[in-house]
Amino acid sequence: MNPAYKHIKDRLRIGELTVPQIIGLFTGLMSGLIFALYLSPLSPYLTLCLSIYIASVPAGTVMLATSTEFDLWLLAKALAGECLSDGRYDPGPGEAFTGYQITEARQAPTGGPGVIDLEGIWAP
Repeated sequence: MNPAYKHIKDRLRIGELTVPQIIGLFTGLMSGLIFALYLSPLSPYLTLCLSIYIASVPAGTVMLATSTEFDLWLLAKALAGECLSDGRYDPGPGEAFTGYQITEARQAPTGGPGVIDLEGIWAP
């Protein structure tokens, strides 16, 4: 019996991280460093806090997107198809709907087949 080649479908991992995760970490680190060294007009303490936050945003989104079943391109394709399709309708009943109309009440039948005498059920 030959083992299945499950490793062929696995993503390339370097140090237990996939390539998109490594790119997200690198992008976040570089954006935080560029902000801290060149762009920040704030004090050193605020610059440190803000640059750590800026560095964690791209890395966090990549880690979240790769660990869940989220597919950005599939979502964008579905949204574009939904907006561009001709058979799209607004929610609700439409313009021709006038609502419920109240008419005069009909008298209940006083006997005959299918009519249940509720007072007679509880009588001793």
